[in-house]
Amino acid sequence: MQRLQLAEGVPEGLEVWRLALDLNAPVADEDDRLLSRAEWQRAQRLRHHADVVRAVATRAALRRLLSAHTGIAPEKLVFTQNAYGKPELENADGPAFNVSHSGNVALIALAPSGAVGVDIERCRPEAELAPLHGLVLSPSEQRDRIRGATLPFMERWVVKEAVLKTLGLGIADHLQALSVSPAAVPPASYCLKHSLPVSSPLQAWPLPAPSGYAAALGYAKSYAQS
Repeated sequence: MQRLQLAEGVPEGLEVWRLALDLNAPVADEDDRLLSRAEWQRAQRLRHHADVVRAVATRAALRRLLSAHTGIAPEKLVFTQNAYGKPELENADGPAFNVSHSGNVALIALAPSGAVGVDIERCRPEAELAPLHGLVLSPSEQRDRIRGATLPFMERWVVKEAVLKTLGLGIADHLQALSVSPAAVPPASYCLKHSLPVSSPLQAWPLPAPSGYAAALGYAKSYAQS
């Protein structure tokens, strides 16, 4: 597991860890034994072996990182979740966190305070993504695209997912409520405009990703719904 170097301007204390997954390997016993019974059962319901490896390895890595921050044994940590399924620690004073995985890569983000979200996606040809433009892009983004916008669709997508995961909101219902523009001076934070039901300032940054992937980090210093 590798800790990523984050962009200049990312608040102190934020961490993002990247996990390289061997999807053909058996599930590691040392990972399997850290999961709760509910997590293990959820993983076993997945149809493909690669999905089981992704789920178990990522959850075990998350438990190890949270254990290092809380002092609680990784297998003893208990999670709860909000109405949209965003998990958080139950009855433990620990960091906010979020995870994402795609292909053979997983990301885990931690924040000492506030709320954090992360997303990584395997890139696909722009032509394959055209049918999604009307579902994902805000009206202003669609106009920008017609004028020859410079931000690739997949980059916009991961930024939107990271920000919405930060807020713990339903992603499909709010994609068009958020507009993403390139940073004036990369790799500074993206320019975000939104009509989301929150009053907290939102920030997002690009993350280093392996070739063929796009990734982003979202953060809110404090989180309050408006």
